[in-house]
Formats: sequence, C-alpha cells, structure tokens
Amino acid sequence: MDYRVVITPDVRTGSGEPGFTALVPVLGIATDGDSVEEALRNIRGLIAFHLECLRKEKQPVPVEHAADFITMARVVVPT
Repeated sequence: MDYRVVITPDVRTGSGEPGFTALVPVLGIATDGDSVEEALRNIRGLIAFHLECLRKEKQPVPVEHAADFITMARVVVPT
C-alpha cells in the first residue's frame, strides 16, 4: 500500500537540534529523524507496525485516496 508522507524540518524539544518530522495524515501517525532519510525510514517502520496492530485488532486499514495534489509555487514579491 502507498501512503502520503509529509516531511517537514523541525527542531527537537529540549536540545534545540534540527531534525525532521514525518507524518502520515490518513493514519494519524508521526515520527522523526535527524535527516530526511532517517525520518522516512522511521515512518516506514511505524506504518508497518501500525498496520499490523490494526490487523491484530481486526480494525479496518485506512486507504489513501490520492485526491490531493501538493506542489510548490514560487512567486516574486515586488519590493
């Protein structure tokens, strides 16, 4: 299954060190990492764990509906 993962730069509480947060909105789960790659690796593991827990509890597995399209728009703001 494919799930949308939103990765954003973050600052760790307490240490103030930079990091990244990875969120899967449709599953309502999040984790973090020191790099984008680590955050993505961590969220993949968390997705697998979360889905296994849902299966064991006989709960429905949410399906991602790719109706949203997220992109960036660069604009020049006159000074």
